[in-house]
Amino acid sequence: VRDAAYFYKRSQCYKDASRCFEQIQEFDLALKMYCQEELFEEAAMAVEKYEEMLRAKALPVSKLTYSASQFYLEAAAKYLSMNKTKEMMAVLSKLDIEDQLVFLTSRKRLTEAADLLDREGRREEAAMLMQQHGCLLEAARLTADKDFQASCLLAAARLNVARDSDVDLTKAILREALDLCHQTNQVSGIAQAHFLQGVIMRDFLKLKDAFLKFDTLNHSAGAVEALYEATSHCEVQPEDVLALAPGGLGVLLDLVRALRRVTTNAEKEMVKSCFEFFGILQVDAKYCQIAQNDPGPILRIISDLDLNLKEKKTKDHFLIMMDQVKLALNKHLLSRLCQITESLLARTYPGVCMKFLVGLKCEDGRCEDFHRPLRRHEAKCLVQSKIHLVAIKGLLLEAKRVFSKVLAEGLEEIDYILSLDKHGLCKSLLNVVFPKHFHQRVLSENPMACKEVLKPHYKSFRSYRSALKEYIHVLFQNERARSRRESTDLWLSAMQAFLLSSSYPDELDKLLYQEEDQYNRELKALQSEQEKRGRDRGSRMKGIEGKFGMLAPNKDDESAEKPHLCFIRLLQDSIHQFYVCRNPEDYKRRFFRFMNVLVKRCKEPLIPSIGNTVALLELQFIHCGVVLARLSKNAVLCLPKSYIALLHYWEFLFSKKDQEPGDVFSIIQEYRPKDLTRAIQEFRFHLSYLVKVLCGCENANFNVLLDAFSDIDYVVSGEAERTLVLCLVMLVNTKGVLQPSCKPLLSSQFQELEARLQLLSIECPGRVPERLLRVVKQVQLAVNVKSVAEALQDLLFERDEEFLMDCHWQWDSGHAKGTAVRGLYHEEVRLTRLFSMDPVGYLAEPEYEVGQDEPEELALEGDHLLDTVLSQKLRRASIRQKMRRVCLVVSLCIRWRRGRAGGQAEHFREEGREPAAGNFKKADVDRTQCDLCGVKFARGPENYFTPDQAFEGAAPEAVALSGTELEDEQGWERSSESYEQHILLESHQSQQVAYQRYLEFFREKVDPAMEEGKLVVQDMEQSAWGRKHLGSKEHSHILQRKVQENIKKVSDSVEDLYRRKAWADAEEVMARLVNILIPSVRDAQEWLRKTELHQEEGVVQEDVYENEVEDFGELRPRRRPRKCAKKKH
Repeated sequence: VRDAAYFYKRSQCYKDASRCFEQIQEFDLALKMYCQEELFEEAAMAVEKYEEMLRAKALPVSKLTYSASQFYLEAAAKYLSMNKTKEMMAVLSKLDIEDQLVFLTSRKRLTEAADLLDREGRREEAAMLMQQHGCLLEAARLTADKDFQASCLLAAARLNVARDSDVDLTKAILREALDLCHQTNQVSGIAQAHFLQGVIMRDFLKLKDAFLKFDTLNHSAGAVEALYEATSHCEVQPEDVLALAPGGLGVLLDLVRALRRVTTNAEKEMVKSCFEFFGILQVDAKYCQIAQNDPGPILRIISDLDLNLKEKKTKDHFLIMMDQVKLALNKHLLSRLCQITESLLARTYPGVCMKFLVGLKCEDGRCEDFHRPLRRHEAKCLVQSKIHLVAIKGLLLEAKRVFSKVLAEGLEEIDYILSLDKHGLCKSLLNVVFPKHFHQRVLSENPMACKEVLKPHYKSFRSYRSALKEYIHVLFQNERARSRRESTDLWLSAMQAFLLSSSYPDELDKLLYQEEDQYNRELKALQSEQEKRGRDRGSRMKGIEGKFGMLAPNKDDESAEKPHLCFIRLLQDSIHQFYVCRNPEDYKRRFFRFMNVLVKRCKEPLIPSIGNTVALLELQFIHCGVVLARLSKNAVLCLPKSYIALLHYWEFLFSKKDQEPGDVFSIIQEYRPKDLTRAIQEFRFHLSYLVKVLCGCENANFNVLLDAFSDIDYVVSGEAERTLVLCLVMLVNTKGVLQPSCKPLLSSQFQELEARLQLLSIECPGRVPERLLRVVKQVQLAVNVKSVAEALQDLLFERDEEFLMDCHWQWDSGHAKGTAVRGLYHEEVRLTRLFSMDPVGYLAEPEYEVGQDEPEELALEGDHLLDTVLSQKLRRASIRQKMRRVCLVVSLCIRWRRGRAGGQAEHFREEGREPAAGNFKKADVDRTQCDLCGVKFARGPENYFTPDQAFEGAAPEAVALSGTELEDEQGWERSSESYEQHILLESHQSQQVAYQRYLEFFREKVDPAMEEGKLVVQDMEQSAWGRKHLGSKEHSHILQRKVQENIKKVSDSVEDLYRRKAWADAEEVMARLVNILIPSVRDAQEWLRKTELHQEEGVVQEDVYENEVEDFGELRPRRRPRKCAKKKH
């Protein structure tokens, strides 16, 4: 029988051979014959029959090479290949449930697998199975977990949106998902639902809500995409989208930095949420995978970068290198940056028509600007739009440094966008906040209005600040040395930009030090050259450029080195005396010295523009007028409402940011002159000096009033009208505020003004405002100050619905009844008060007052003032140097501490083995967020900059961003809990203890099991016997899949525990899972040992016997040679 069995075998009559082998009880060989004939069910029955026979004889069951379950698996695979589902399920029913599930899922028979789980009462596992394989709606139907159901519905809606599927169905899915997210308080889900609804319906409000929620969650990718959709596809007021742009583009650059190198928990979370949003799963530090059934938006991005993507497909996923994914994301983000900025910069934003402002008729039917006085919310929108545009420019400049040079094409596009309007955005902002025409009172009616209208949002502050600084530095680089040292307008532009960016006075000091140092070195070089040449040679050397802008202190001190100071330091020191030293007297004296330089030297480019000159005179007139009103009890100032607004405006710009609003009045109230009478006379004289400067009495070539009406450009820019208003304000304040001689001095100019205006009207018809002609004529015909005030009142109301106010000083105590007034109390002007004043042309007897000799005194004291300014300069330089040293020491200490911490961590890793990469997800706490508790420490103004930035030049920004200046308007971003407070909480400390226990358990029990499982899977994949041997292939595959599935369950649980921060239950959860994983690994290892044993022993025995049997070749079926078969084809 044995010989017959082998003859049948050699003749490939496997069924007959198997019967023979059964008769001689060679069951292993019989089963092999069944396998050869693919009679797997018969083989399984034979195994069962053999085992039953042994049990009937009460004999121990010897282990066969095969088991019945192996053959049932092979039979199921056979029926599946023949598409016989019913037979396949019948065969599978004889197997263990877990084996059935592994078989069905590995063959993509998801419906059958889900039904099986459902019948077994494992509905949640069925839902999870369907979700993992892309059957999202089916998964949502199966699960009872609302959180999971919402995530499935959102994923389904996301796919529908990406594929442009049925919109109505998608809307219904999103409504259901949104309802579930609200029930479970899933903020991220709500943000994604609103985002998808916004994309479908092109609804800006939905996208804005999604943007704000994404931003709160540190979900940068979602915020960027929401901003892009809002910018590209929504019909909405451009300023509404623009308001979101600086924050959105800022987080875009933060994401690019985080993709390059993660340094904080917040950045780690940012990258994680970005990967999730784009459908990327990180496998390890080197590779990522993208699911084929739910690829997300990344697939298109990757495909654009790499056309050979299909070659990298592995089973259900695309396996891609991490570097390639990051490069693709960087390219996509750069593209988004360019698309968003190009779209926003191409739009038109609200403004005020320039013709309306100066009193001309606008004949452009397409002009969309305002043709009426602004309301506060409109002014805020106008100024903030300008601020946002400047911030966008700063972000583009920053992007050039952040993005990799590999993306050269995208960086060239940024250069192109920047080249379209190099400095226009910064100029436009400065022209709105520091206009040539009158100051619009709505910008700064009170301290709160200043903050509301002029304050930048802290999220855009850094880029806004850098753009303004860049603008000024480029401006100075492009100017000649003479302009840099002598141009008043250039230095005022620098002051304005630095004031807006909260860089004043530090950045201005840097520019001044640079110019003064360069000038003094050039001067020394020139002097040494002259000494070399000798005086007797008579050769004249060329002077140094910019000498008229440089002032030399210590003229009488021959031993001194005589370092020269820039003239603008006098103005800077004047402002410093008022707002910092709180000394109005020195403020006045420094300004007099500064103005004298301009008036007496009277050379281009020292002479400032009309607008800048009038702004300086306004500043002095208002401040000194208010001081005079404080010192003289009966003094009444008559000021336009916009002049009172200027008090708040300059205070907002110049004051320390941590001061209370209204501090300018406190400064004036605290001023206590030693000699009150003399102080009053000196301030009256100073105000009269301003009148003389305006009218050209100090220097006939420096006549601001007449110069303002000398060119039509000054008229159409509004400078002429602004100068005229200052003149009229001075005129109505001649009694009690100015010296009597000022009245005829001012009024005598109007005949010439009228003549000039008439000439300009003829030369440039339609370009001279009627109101300007009218008011000049009214003043010319005025018989008293009341008539002048009426003319001024009419002009003010016509241009900006503004009123003339009577102002006097009032300082109520804290216990006063009603509303306490502290400062300048103002009410609408009483014209009857002015009626009793002298006629306009009245010439009083000249007064000789105490302050009359002040010009001479100050001229003598000028050098002493410069000595003071020089000493202040040196003191500030010394303080700055000390601060730099302190910052350097602190920076070195931080680096040393980090290095030490890193060394301790390395030592700890050596002592206790860390979990393998990819197995465990670490959690810790830093200053951005606590991963142990799931708490984010919101990056408000006071902690917006990281410690690294604080010692890399960002410290001034952090100082500038004080809480009182830049509080958050939305409120949802503030955190009541700081890092320092949080780490002391008992709840945090208990979480930390629970996490440490979990980490220890994972390191000791779970991680070794996972690594052993991965190793056994790798060995099984390399085992040739398991893959080739009939009857073993399916069983080997099932064992391998079981181990892989159990490892995946552990990994999923690691993610889930991290997401829920459920460290207290973590050890129990992991123990249950590892107790399932370990037996599956042992089964696989046992199988590998058995296959190796049978491979070595069984084959040898068979070959030995076969070699002893005579070969009956005639019994073999004849086959054609393979080559012949090929030829036939």
